[in-house]
Amino acid sequence: MTANAISTLIEQKITEKIFPGAVVAILKKDRVIYHAAFGHRIITPKHAPMLHDTLFDLASLTKPIVIGTLTMQLVTSGKLSLDEPAQTYLPAFKQPSITCRHLLAHTSGLPAWKPLYIETDSPKDVTEHLGNMPLEAAPGEKVNYSCLGYILMGKLISNVTGEALDSLAHNAIFKPLSMNRTLYNPPQQMHDNCAATEDSNSFERRMVKSGQHGHYYRGHNWREGVIVGEVHDENANFLGGVSGNAGLFSNVRDLITFCQMLLQDGGTFLSPDSVKALATPQTPRGASEQRSIGWHILADGSMYHTGFTGTSIRIDLEKGIAAILLTNRVHPDAQRTGIIECRNEFHRIVFG
Repeated sequence: MTANAISTLIEQKITEKIFPGAVVAILKKDRVIYHAAFGHRIITPKHAPMLHDTLFDLASLTKPIVIGTLTMQLVTSGKLSLDEPAQTYLPAFKQPSITCRHLLAHTSGLPAWKPLYIETDSPKDVTEHLGNMPLEAAPGEKVNYSCLGYILMGKLISNVTGEALDSLAHNAIFKPLSMNRTLYNPPQQMHDNCAATEDSNSFERRMVKSGQHGHYYRGHNWREGVIVGEVHDENANFLGGVSGNAGLFSNVRDLITFCQMLLQDGGTFLSPDSVKALATPQTPRGASEQRSIGWHILADGSMYHTGFTGTSIRIDLEKGIAAILLTNRVHPDAQRTGIIECRNEFHRIVFG
């Protein structure tokens, strides 16, 4: 891994307009070996530079950081069993054959995504609505990455603990790890340091307009203007900015702390067995991809996850190294392409 190779790559991708800016960190168990910021955190309606501590909407990184971690804590304390039907803990979810493990490993058979903000009248109706939704496959049959499953896990965990997901994540994860800039719904005074996402959530607007819900398109109260400091995902926004699938904001410094905890076998925070479980595939042998409790497990055994907004974390427990790449690739429009190729090149530089 060379610093020059990384900076050349990131600057090239900014020039190619793959993303306006990025913050990068490479770390080992006991030290940070690279940390740099590039480009801009916002380019419209004004320009502001990317900073080392810029806050990012992590999007689907919420899944492993919040849901994966809380799940292992609840399993360890005996409050949750992975193979218990989700309905046991969330009675309004009428799908008795779907277990917690199915939801966590994306093998529930639920669709990948639905605009719940159009299909339901209130956030209170979401659990029942998902329970009545036709499955696309039998539970456990195949991997189908589903944000809906993690929305359910967020509600399930909240039901088990009797605590709202945002306060639970703060008290059980962020406060003990001193991740002081990691939270749902950043207050207004933190918005200026947030990386901007999309202008008027145009990507989801197009999805809804072109899909089966097109006739509801004009009836939805779409947000106008560049989204800064609010969750980009419209389902998570509908749920008040707090969800199991998305909504978490953080910066590289806090994510370094989180990754080092995992590289150190959980330290004093998680048991080594819990870390091992997070790194162990929970999907059927021969599945299209291997998923664990919150994480995507790559062919080399690395724990990996991405976020739609342009974020990613990859952790190689065996090599004792992690790579964090945070970009604002959806700003100002999520039609930008090239982020997958950029991540692949970045990881080749870091991991070989």
